[in-house]
Amino acid sequence: MSVTKETIAKILIEIIEDLTQDWGVDLDESISEKTQLVNDLDFASVDIIQLFVAIEQHYDKKIGFQDLLMKDGSYVSDLSIMQITDFVNNKL
Repeated sequence: MSVTKETIAKILIEIIEDLTQDWGVDLDESISEKTQLVNDLDFASVDIIQLFVAIEQHYDKKIGFQDLLMKDGSYVSDLSIMQITDFVNNKL
């Protein structure tokens, strides 16, 4: 199966839904590519790390998310599903 941005986004959303379900979080709305981890899902930094580990485990590849988390020497304040999808797509 080829890896496309659409399949990456679908897999990311499934991973996030699984994680939030494991944490007992009820989502008010469905997750889309516009969903932001911090603003929409109340992710803490440890939750984001867990998500990135799950993504790397799914693809069985070290992706190097530090490049996504840092911009101009500072940590980014939030990430959308689309930003993560684009990043993973470029790394695979």
